[in-house]
Amino acid sequence: MKFKWLLAAVFTFFIAILIGCWVIARDANPIFLDEHGKPVKTAQSIY
Repeated sequence: MKFKWLLAAVFTFFIAILIGCWVIARDANPIFLDEHGKPVKTAQSIY
């Protein structure tokens, strides 16, 4: 019985980490720099 609770806790923790990473990645706005440290113009998607 204790094994089931431990397994449920591990799965819940893993799902929480995945959701946290998804939220952080969704809100990230990276700026790509060239070798001189200046921002690189990137192509924007039309979608």
